[in-house]
Amino acid sequence: MRRAFGLILLALGVFAVAGAVLLPAYVYPKLAKVPLDQDSTSVLEGTASKVLAVTDDGSGPVSTIRENAKLTATGHVQANFAAPEMHQDTDYAVWLLAVQVVDDADGTVLTASKRQVCFDRRTAEGYEPRGETDPKCDAKSSYVTELKDKADKDGQKPAETNDYKAQPGLNFKFPFGTEQKDYKVYDDNTGTAVTARYTGVETVNGIETYKFVQDIPDTKLDSKKVPGSLVGSDQSTVDADLYYRGVNTMWVEPVTGVEVKQQQQQHQELRVGTSGSSTVVFDGTLAYNGKTISQMVDQINENKGRLEFLSSTGPLWLGIGGGVLILVAIVLLVRRRPAEPPAPRQRRQVVFAQT
Repeated sequence: MRRAFGLILLALGVFAVAGAVLLPAYVYPKLAKVPLDQDSTSVLEGTASKVLAVTDDGSGPVSTIRENAKLTATGHVQANFAAPEMHQDTDYAVWLLAVQVVDDADGTVLTASKRQVCFDRRTAEGYEPRGETDPKCDAKSSYVTELKDKADKDGQKPAETNDYKAQPGLNFKFPFGTEQKDYKVYDDNTGTAVTARYTGVETVNGIETYKFVQDIPDTKLDSKKVPGSLVGSDQSTVDADLYYRGVNTMWVEPVTGVEVKQQQQQHQELRVGTSGSSTVVFDGTLAYNGKTISQMVDQINENKGRLEFLSSTGPLWLGIGGGVLILVAIVLLVRRRPAEPPAPRQRRQVVFAQT
């Protein structure tokens, strides 16, 4: 009986230790991936001391600089299941991001952008093509949509064109198991991966987060013709360069890689020639509103415990429990059964013959 019980404990112990090895090495990588089916909205709110607004008064576009405007930026992320990478058990996802910034005062759309990214579901890294020998993502699965400066006909919206290109660096989120180190994060404005420096630990809405700061230096984005009145010129149009700089701050829950909170400080200005004259066309700060932060916290609470069990707590307890079971089983199997005491000697009866 003791031997049978010992063998059962030994089998359970080996099973538990195997589980401690397999959970982080095999099960966790299979499950620690962003879902393919994505349809979410995030909202940033803030103010701008200066912002360029282009409106149409009926006679054509009019450019004005508005001051102290309250703004709302809405970002909508949606999965594109028409992309060839979007199939069962794929390691890559293709998501489309559309962002629109409006002036709260009258609903004027100030800026609008759209881009699609093929990225790694585990690391959140945007795919960088390496030729036909490494075709993880189709050449047309990642693009940035650009608007022409003018419409082909009066009264129509400017046409959209897709610039097919990779978007390197982290996209949409940080990797599962985010570490206390610097990361390259894709910046929409410059179209490049810019270092986000790890700066410490902070608590946001009861969630412990890692804080990252992305400092984007003064960068020339574009050269375009703008109304002379916009830059203080008497000419009807002038050639100007658009420059941008900014600071993006991200508070990331490390187990899930979800950005609990995000803040964007941006400054854009038009510069004409070498005269040094410039006109600020945007200077403001936007951050996640309370509802968006609450949505991120709910998402973290839903997934964090499961991920921690697969990567750390589960393997720890299975390893400890399995080790204890194996030790007990060995003791039961090796320990000898105590020897039975010798039987008592029977006294010999002496029978005396009667005389």
